[in-house]
Amino acid sequence: MTEDISERIMALVLIRIDPLVERTLLDELLGFEGVKEAHMIYGPYDVYCIVECPSYDALTDLVMNSIRSIHGIKSTTTCYLAG
Repeated sequence: MTEDISERIMALVLIRIDPLVERTLLDELLGFEGVKEAHMIYGPYDVYCIVECPSYDALTDLVMNSIRSIHGIKSTTTCYLAG
């Protein structure tokens, strides 16, 4: 049975980080299943990543238990993508 991609949860995760961890942090983010993109940005946040998960529970697990466990992350804000 194939999974219906239209039912997957997509979100933008905005991340504030400690200085000097940028490169290793991006590589670690991209290593997680579900993280589709990760980029440095300027402004109140330092990094954003686009994630795609099969359920809200999987998204919660990815953000709370995987992304937030990375050394150097100070805070995250998760925004569900509409549509």
